[in-house]
Amino acid sequence: MRRSPLWILALVVLLLQITVSGKAEILGVRPDGVMVVLVYLALAFGAPVGSLVGFGLGLAQFAIMTSSMASLPLAGTVVGFLVGRYGTKIMYESYLAQLLIIVGACLVFDTVNLVWTAPADLAGNLVRWSLPAAAYTSVVGVALVVVLERVLGVRLIV
Repeated sequence: MRRSPLWILALVVLLLQITVSGKAEILGVRPDGVMVVLVYLALAFGAPVGSLVGFGLGLAQFAIMTSSMASLPLAGTVVGFLVGRYGTKIMYESYLAQLLIIVGACLVFDTVNLVWTAPADLAGNLVRWSLPAAAYTSVVGVALVVVLERVLGVRLIV
């Protein structure tokens, strides 16, 4: 797979995240499609591509969002590197392993951002917002992968 379609896929998911994710909100928590794409690209292509895609997506989110989350590129880079470096060593053929990798990636991403923006209430914000969002994101992400792989026959991780 050529790498230029990766950016197109990532940007399409970013635009969908910004425009449509509000429709999937449950109890104030939205799934993070950008994180799911970042995790699967890092698993498929390793740490260098994961880091680059994470930085690019974080930079795009920072440019588009109205908040001052300047830590988004850093958090994306860290997650892309960690998943690409260590996630590929885990048995990612298992959907449970993929679920746990997405949960861990979401928690690392949120931790980096919360240390930057709200270090005083780090534990409270992680429990109140990050854990439910990570669980929701991982379930939606793995469900989409199951549909893509089992129903449509598209193989994401070779």
